Amino acid sequence: MLYMMSLSHSPDSCPGVNNEIRDRVLIAKSTMTDVLQTHGCTFQGGWVSKSAHLTFILLDAPNGHAADDVAIDLGLAVWNTNTIYPVITFEEAVGGLPD
Repeated sequence: MLYMMSLSHSPDSCPGVNNEIRDRVLIAKSTMTDVLQTHGCTFQGGWVSKSAHLTFILLDAPNGHAADDVAIDLGLAVWNTNTIYPVITFEEAVGGLPD
């Protein structure tokens, strides 16, 4: 199942200006493959809105708890508020509409 994580942080805890947080991001990047595998997840994509201080990560995960565990184990929950949404593709949603 797909899960969209919406991670938001304040300007003062932005990796672009906070060196400690930047170092955490670099560690998360280097350990992501192992962490994802540990929880049975795969990375589907990621996007950043720099000026809004938002990051979006799309995971294929067995359940929402696994997606949450990924955010925690990567350290993303240290400086972000993480909201996790189960999502389906637009095509799946349209295909489910009644005729």
